Amino acid sequence: AGAEGEESEAVKKVDLGTAANYAILTKTGISTVPSSPITGDIGVSPAAGTYMTGFSFTADSSAEFSRSSQVTGFAFAPTDSAPTPAVLTVAVSDMETAYNDASQRANTQGFDI
Repeated sequence: AGAEGEESEAVKKVDLGTAANYAILTKTGISTVPSSPITGDIGVSPAAGTYMTGFSFTADSSAEFSRSSQVTGFAFAPTDSAPTPAVLTVAVSDMETAYNDASQRANTQGFDI
């Protein structure tokens, strides 16, 4: 245990960085069915936006994101206008860093994760 007020490594929250800005963030794709609402932003990178399937997207006039009636938020893809590709690159990197951090931690709760 650390000093008073410090989190121990076993219970320290995983820092998601900018990946925390997305309800769903993936490198490979997102599939849905019409009755599956999503609350929050979704993003895919480096796979193209066409790897988000089952949605009916309408590009925003800025071309930086798309909208769908199934998503309460925005959909982002690397083919959207700047700054979206760079923002997604950072978010995916943050996601990978968070995964690597979490996967290296000891499981002190007795559950397989």
